[in-house]
Parts: sequence; C-alpha cells; structure tokens
Amino acid sequence: MERPDPDSILEKIKEEETSRGKLKIFFGYAAGVGKTYAMLEAAHSLQDNGIDVVVGYIEPHTRPDTMALLDGLERIPVKQVEYKGIKLNEFDIDAALKRRPHTILVDEFAHTNAKGSRHNKRWKDIEELLLAGINVYTTLNVQHLESLNDIMEIITNINIKETVPDKVIGDSYTQIELIDIEPEELLERFKEGKIYEKTQAERAKENFFVKDNLIALREIALRKTADRVNKEVQISRMSKADSGVKPTSDILLACISPSTSSSKVIRTAYRIADSSLAKWIAIYVKPSDMSSISQESKKRLGENMDLAKKLGAEVVILHGENPEEQIIRYSKVRNVTKIIIGRDHSDKGKFKRKFKKDIADKLLDNIDNIDILIIPFRNEIHSNKVNKNNNKSKLKRAFSVSRVDIIKFILISIFITVMAYVLQSIGFAKDNILLVYMLGVSMVSLWTNGYTLGILSAFLNITIVNYLFTIPKYTLSIADPSYIITLAVFCVIGIITSALMSNIKFQANNASKREEHTQMIYRISRTFLKVSRKEDIIEKALEILSVSLERDVSLVMKNEEKIYYIKYKGKNNEIEFEHKSINDVTEYDFENNIMISPNEIAVAKWVVNNGMNAGHFTDTLSGAVGLYIPIKGIKKIHGAVGVSSEVKNIDTDDEIFIETVLAQVSIALDREELAESREKDKLEMESERLRSNLLRAISHDLRTPLAGISGAVSTIIKNKNEISEEITDELLNGIYEDSQWLIRLVENLLSMTKIDEGKLKVGKEPELVEEVLSESLSHIKRRLNDADVEIDIPDELIFVPMDVKLIEQVFVNLVDNSLKYATSSCKINIRVYRDDDNAWFEFSDNGPGISDDLASHIFDRFYTGERKSKDSRKGVGLGLSICKSIVNAHGGEIKVRNSQELGGAEFIFNLPLEEDEE
Repeated sequence: MERPDPDSILEKIKEEETSRGKLKIFFGYAAGVGKTYAMLEAAHSLQDNGIDVVVGYIEPHTRPDTMALLDGLERIPVKQVEYKGIKLNEFDIDAALKRRPHTILVDEFAHTNAKGSRHNKRWKDIEELLLAGINVYTTLNVQHLESLNDIMEIITNINIKETVPDKVIGDSYTQIELIDIEPEELLERFKEGKIYEKTQAERAKENFFVKDNLIALREIALRKTADRVNKEVQISRMSKADSGVKPTSDILLACISPSTSSSKVIRTAYRIADSSLAKWIAIYVKPSDMSSISQESKKRLGENMDLAKKLGAEVVILHGENPEEQIIRYSKVRNVTKIIIGRDHSDKGKFKRKFKKDIADKLLDNIDNIDILIIPFRNEIHSNKVNKNNNKSKLKRAFSVSRVDIIKFILISIFITVMAYVLQSIGFAKDNILLVYMLGVSMVSLWTNGYTLGILSAFLNITIVNYLFTIPKYTLSIADPSYIITLAVFCVIGIITSALMSNIKFQANNASKREEHTQMIYRISRTFLKVSRKEDIIEKALEILSVSLERDVSLVMKNEEKIYYIKYKGKNNEIEFEHKSINDVTEYDFENNIMISPNEIAVAKWVVNNGMNAGHFTDTLSGAVGLYIPIKGIKKIHGAVGVSSEVKNIDTDDEIFIETVLAQVSIALDREELAESREKDKLEMESERLRSNLLRAISHDLRTPLAGISGAVSTIIKNKNEISEEITDELLNGIYEDSQWLIRLVENLLSMTKIDEGKLKVGKEPELVEEVLSESLSHIKRRLNDADVEIDIPDELIFVPMDVKLIEQVFVNLVDNSLKYATSSCKINIRVYRDDDNAWFEFSDNGPGISDDLASHIFDRFYTGERKSKDSRKGVGLGLSICKSIVNAHGGEIKVRNSQELGGAEFIFNLPLEEDEE
C-alpha cells in the first residue's frame, strides 16, 4: 500500500485548524444562465435553517424574478464612490467586516472596483472576507478565468480585462456549483430581453450571444468543472493512500520574456500543470545590461511575472547572456520534465531562423531527456515596434562615444605613432610597425566603451601606416599593389580584434555584475546568520534595504504596537535606526517621514493581518506611498516591511531584491523564535526535573521525622501510665526536634519558591551581628545541647545592613549542616570579623571535610552528594543552595573549604557594610 502523501495530509490538518471562511462560486458559461438567481435561492435556504445570511452586493439586474428574491434578506448598504463626476455603487467591505455575518452574498466576482477603493478587484475584497472567517457566496462566468483569457479572445474576439486567478476555484476552501442551461434556451431569454437592455444587447449579440460561441463557452465551463472534480478526487485518494493513484512528479518550466506573447506561454503552462497536478516554474533570464531594454518592455516583463505569480507559479530570475545555457543548467538542477517556450511563427520570424537559431532551436539541439513544448504565436505589430526600439537602444549603446573615450583614443593614437617612429629609427621593419598599430587597435578597444572607436582606430591606423611609413611617404598612394592586400587584411583583423575585445570586455563586466550579485546575496545571508536578537535582525534588514534601494523604509511586527524605521539621508550620511510606539508618533514625526504616518501604518497593519502585498505597485490600497510586503515565516506572518516610492517608483528588480532580503529576514526570525522555544522547553524540562527531584527527596525525608513523631505520640498515648517521666521527656524532645526539622524544611521550600518566582525581596536594615547570631542559635538550642559551639566576635559593635529573617535562615542552615554531618562529639566554631568594606562570617566543624568534587557542587540545588547524616537523613539538598541565594541577594559571596583547625568543612561568606545605592 502507498504511504499517504505528507503534503496532502499537512494541507488537510491546516484546513481543519484554520478559521478561514468558505467560498461558494455559482459558475456559468455566460450571463443569463441563472447564477444570481440560484445564489439568492441558496441564501433563502440557509436563512430558513437559522444561518445568519446578509446580502453584501447584488448587481442591479433588469430581471424581476431575480430581484424579487432579495425580499426577506438583510442587505448591507452600498458605498457610493464618485469617479469623474459619476456616482458609482460599490460593495462596502468595511461595513461587511463590521457586521461579520456567517455568510455574505457578493455578486460579480470578477468586477473591477472604482478608483479609490481599498482593492482594485472585487475578488480581493472577497479574499479579505474569507481571511476574516466569513463565508462568501459569489457568481462567476468562465470567460473571466485568467488562464483562459487568450482562448476567450480567440472565441469572442474580445480582450477581456476583468479576470480572476484560477487558484480561487482550485482552492480547497472553494465549492463550485455549475449553473447550466441549453444554449438555445439562453438565446431565447436573450431575445426576450431578460438578460440585457437594448443597448447592451446589441453589443453582446455580436460577440457572446452567438450559438457557436455559446456552445464553445459551455464546453469549456463543463470541462473546467469536471477538471475541478477530478482534481478533488485525486487529492482525496492520495490523502487516503489509495495505491491506485500516485502524485505526479512532473515539473514544468515556462520560459518568459518581456514579449506580450509570453502571457500565452504562461497560461498554457498553467493549464497543463493544473490538469496534471504538476508543479510549475516561470523563468526569466535577465541580461546583465538592462539599458538596451525599453521601459515599456520592463513594465510588460513585470506584468508577465505578476500573471505567473497570480496563476501560482514559482517565479525565478537568472542572470546571463546565453538564455539557453541558463535554462538547461537550471532544468537539470530542478529536475524539470517539460520546458514550455514560445516561438514567433510569423513570416519575419521564420525568415530570421534561416540565418540564426532561436532559443527553442538551441534547446532542442542540447536537451535529450526533457520534453520541449513550443507554443506558436505571431509577433504583434506592437511587439515589433518594441523590438525595434530595443534594437535601437542596443545599437546606441554599442556605438555611443563619450568625451573621455575620445581623449583616450587620441592619446593612444599619438602614443602608438611616436612608438612607431622610435622603432623605425632604430631599424625595425615595416611589418613590425604594423604590429605596433595592431596593438593600438587592441588598446583602444580595451579602454573605451562600444565598438565605434575600436573600428575607427583600425581605419585610422591603417591610414597613418600608409601615409607615414609606406613608400611613397606622405601620400595615400601605394607603390606596391601587393601591399594593398596587406593593408586590407590589417584593417579586417583590426575590426575583428576591436569587436572581440569589446565583446570580451562586455562579458567580463557582466561576469563581474553577476559575481557582485552573488556576493551581495551571500553577504546578506552571512549578516543574518550573525545576529540573533529580534531587534538586531530588524535593524539589519532595514539598513540593507535603505542603503541598497536609497529609500525610506519601515517595519511593523505582528502583535506589537511599535514602528521601526530608517529615514534615508543620502549616501554620505549615517544611517539612523529608530523605533517608537505607534501611539507616540506625532504629526511632526510623519511630516518628516511619511512612512510612519497613520495612513501608511494602517496599510502595514493590513498587510500583517492579511499576509498579502499592498500599497504602491499593487492592486490593494494603491494610494499608499510605500510598497508593503509581508514577512512570511514557516507558521505565521512575522510582520510587514514598507519601502517608500516617494522619490522614485519601485520596479520589478526592486521588488525582487526586497523579497530576497525578506526571505533571509524570515529565516532569521524563525530561527530566533525556534531558539526561544527551545530555551523555554529546556527551562520547562529542567523545572520538571527539579520538581521530580524535590518530590522524591521530600517523600523520602518526610517519612523519617513523621514516622518518629507518630511513633513517639503513639507510645505516649498508649503507655502514658506505664512509662517513666524521663522516657516521656525523651520522646517529647524527639517530637520537638523532628517538628523543628520539618519547620526548617518548609521554610527552605518557601524560600526556594520565592527565589524561583523572583519574589525574594531583601529589606535591609542595620542590625547588630551579635544579636542576630544569638537569636538564630536560640531557634536550634535543643539540638546544640550535645555540641561544643565556640563563638568568636570582636568587642566592637558590628552593625550590618541585612534582612534579619533571611540572614537568620542562613545561620540556622549552616549550623544545622554542621550538626548533621559532624562526629558524635560535635564541635562548631563561629567566627565574625570585619574589614573596611565587609563583615565576614566563618562556620567550621570537625566533620568529615569536603572533597574537591563535593566542593564544586555543594551549593547546587538538590545536591546531597554521597554523605550520610548522623541520623541517616540524607537531606533534600536545599539548605546550602538557599544560603548562597540569600547571601548573593545581599551583595555578598559564600564559599567552602576544609578547616585547618578542626579538620571538617568551613563555610565563609561576607556581607557589605554599606547598603548599595539603587
């Protein structure tokens, strides 16, 4: 049996966990088939079942039956937008989000919103509703699907401008309901005026409402619906590990360019990929020198890339001068199975291929194991004009001449001529002089731009040789006719050398640019590997973007009311990274930096919440000054970066660079969050381990004193008349000692809890050391009966700032530790003394002493070592750890060593004599 496809299972899990709304599309092949009518009927059915249904927008139809179905349904008022003096009714998305119904009806999925709306397309309004968790019912005709745009133009002779990405009907959250009637019935409705008014009907009759067209449109709608059902079945079977169905391993590569015909290649690639559930990539090979490509071509290239992204492609840009080599190399790296490329089948295109192979021919010659699909097109007049403009730009670049180059040309020509005279004067032959002038041609070609001066140098040098060094001298005539051939060959070699040198230099410059681009990506990656704190990552990201793009930049993080920004002040000025609370941004701030104005911050927040690009250069909130792009992590949106377009527009190259940087930022932020999560998990594991150790130690050590107390009390109760007073006192002393031990344990546990929670507060007051020590020993005086305690305190009064209760606990724990491990004839020495800055305390005993291993761990929590106390209690291992925490909290230090005088352990700690100023 086949294993379930992990991606399908993951998608299913994500689908179950998400709160995204569901989309239902009432799908038809033409206006008038009954989509809106069916949608309104479905809304009434939902309302009858108690579902909260609201009408967001219904296109005002001239169909009474349809409009009658609006009765009984709540309607959100439309928003009026004034455009060129005309008031237009538009769907009010803000009112819909505020109302938040279970399901909302929004007619005309492909509608283009009036200028000034949040989104330029209604399908984006609906996308925002879905992200907010609202279910949406809408209507759509097949001709509005983006991937079918070129086919629809062939069928209807109309270039349909209003399109929606195909991904919206292929989404797992989308349900399609096909509304279908026979073309004859639709034409009958059309003739009866039930679909359009007279003026609209006349236009529609010429294009859509022709029987052959309707049959073709209906066939496409049926096929599209069937493909959708088939895709759902395949995904369902894969998720259930059906051995009869295996996921496709095809990877398609669509080759795109600035040509208008690339849109046909992109749509064809999408249709093939969609039908076979294959992954597809759109690739563009970018030349290093973009100066020869017109602004119009660059704009069209951006549109083609946007189209590919809209249809779900992974867009890749490679750099190189030989597109076929880059495509072949990339295809091998990505295991591409099919390459899709366009070819001009016009007469002009065919004629060109007789003399020079195009990219498609070169791919066919060099690829054996990858299918190549060639999409024919006829180059449009518009494209020919663009190509002519591009060719003019190339020629202009190749033959442009600057003043600096002219000066270099003159100086090289003079230098070569002087050298030739010197060589002739010392007896060099004329052939050697020709070689010197050949060197001059090479030098001019190498040190000047373009071909002009190199070619001119070849002609000029042959003229100089003929005039100055060929007999008869100082004339342009040639005595020896055979020398004409020599001069002609020299001229040809000079021109070829010039062209080759110019080309080599151009290739070297291109290689240098590619290397620079690679190094830049490497530096960016290295930069983000070195930083770990979130704020450092943000600062580096904004710094790179601001310096590289020479623009103001800003960043808003998710769940933070803070704006990070850099105001670009020019190349020679220092970069200043700033951040402040959004609520603290003043009018003065955003007058100096529009990127932190309330409107721009609102756009950034929208991007963070919705995970889509917005602002300048997009179809959403396009009135913004900045382009805002989300920082998408593995599991969530981290934030949004804004890049200003106030000084100059943001082009495709800028957007690609921004996305490259943000990809690294996303990885860095994911890594930082993962590190935080690991540290948190580590702390939780450590805390759990400590809790387990504590419970284990307490359960063991509580048993002995509790058993002693219980046994002693039981003996007294049962035998109170039989046991002597001496035995009773002994039993009561045992009960007292065990209860005192339990009290100290509880105090230590409470202190440990305060330390863990950061609630250990030290309230220092000057205290007389002698009194504190005496009070501490009184708490355990019963245990000191058998011990020889010697206290050495100077005669002078020593006052130390301390929290008396906490220091008493230190004294008690240290004495208790000595009593626990000292010999039967326990001896304890306590010495107190002072120096200029500290009071010092030494507690020593005649116990077994401290090994090096024990000394290094003795202050660790729950550490008890292998030592056994006199009463067989091993101890919890908290007393000394708490001593260290309390002493440290007072600004002192505690350490342990072996006592030279008594031979046992000696604990030494200090307390500062002056209270620290805070």
